[in-house]
Amino acid sequence: MDKFLVDRIQMTVENYRLAKEELRNDGDIINHFASLVFSHYEKEIPVERVKDIRKKIKSDTTIMSPFRGDTLNILSLLIATVDNEKEEELIEDMYEIIENLEEEGFSSGSYLALTAFTISKYCRGKEKNDIISKIKELYIILKEKYSNITNDDDYLLCTLWVINNIQADTVDDFIENIFDHIADSHIRSKNGVQGLANAIILNGSSGEMYRTMEFMLQLQKRNIKIANQFLPLLGVISNYNPRRNVDIVEGVIEYLCDEEGEYEYYIDKGFRTIISIVITAFCTMTDKKRYIDELLAQGILSFINSKNKGIFEEVLY
Repeated sequence: MDKFLVDRIQMTVENYRLAKEELRNDGDIINHFASLVFSHYEKEIPVERVKDIRKKIKSDTTIMSPFRGDTLNILSLLIATVDNEKEEELIEDMYEIIENLEEEGFSSGSYLALTAFTISKYCRGKEKNDIISKIKELYIILKEKYSNITNDDDYLLCTLWVINNIQADTVDDFIENIFDHIADSHIRSKNGVQGLANAIILNGSSGEMYRTMEFMLQLQKRNIKIANQFLPLLGVISNYNPRRNVDIVEGVIEYLCDEEGEYEYYIDKGFRTIISIVITAFCTMTDKKRYIDELLAQGILSFINSKNKGIFEEVLY
């Protein structure tokens, strides 16, 4: 295994141990999220800064705010990745944006809070009302096409389309074709397929779609599990050599289990696969602005929600 990959795995494990000790009340799933996010930037988790951000947001919001609970724990970690001098402006902007989104009819909740953060982070200095209007237009297109499976967890991808200047007519023309093509392969349920199809549009090429499907088929052949909640993440990860990438993912899983017993005995297998895929992506993608952090955060929120509901959607291949 290449040294840079080994170093990234070890950093992830060390950050997980730090989170487990210093942020233990977050729970194991968010501790793993913290370890991945800061390994992405090759940094140690800034525990004190994260705690200060949480104190500020708690003082600014009511107990029923969508910025509380698990959402607060997740967003504080994401906010702690931005430059210190931009932190206060980002948080204040985030509050204003969520109010504007709610006024436009978007449902308040954890997914909308993540959407507000994402707009604040990537659309600094841009006209927010125009952005929100475009997000609403794209969401309406999705809702009209797939009314039974389009929900508030689709807000983020609609936002990422707007950030990437993907127009409504492009989505209207291509989403159905991509959806049908993936659905015909019978890899996943319709709900999982939609999230994956939505994310593939961000990559902007049919080649990426075929490589992503091949990657998933290779995982299936090797009986490597992955949960529906994280399928959108696969849509933005480049798979130039799907079989080779699955080889690497298997190696990362094995290395993690050797390094830390938590990864072998006390973790959902589908979630462990995502950890390995994300670590691999960090080492093979040169562009850190591929929204991995935000899509991973959305998957974590969905995963926690499912767990709390007692559903725990671990989809078996």
